[in-house]
Amino acid sequence: LVVTSNRVVQDWGKYLGDATMASTILDRLMHRCVMLEFEGKSYRLKEAAARLAIQAEGS
Repeated sequence: LVVTSNRVVQDWGKYLGDATMASTILDRLMHRCVMLEFEGKSYRLKEAAARLAIQAEGS
């Protein structure tokens, strides 16, 4: 099972609307997990900016 998110774990309660439920979900997901955290700029945003620049040149 792979779960991805661009939200920090500490804020899941706010996003799910229930801190207790978020804590329960995270407890079960993270019990025996390998957590990978990546930092840096998004490749999708970089590619989108490049596409917009190309479109702007063509106009």
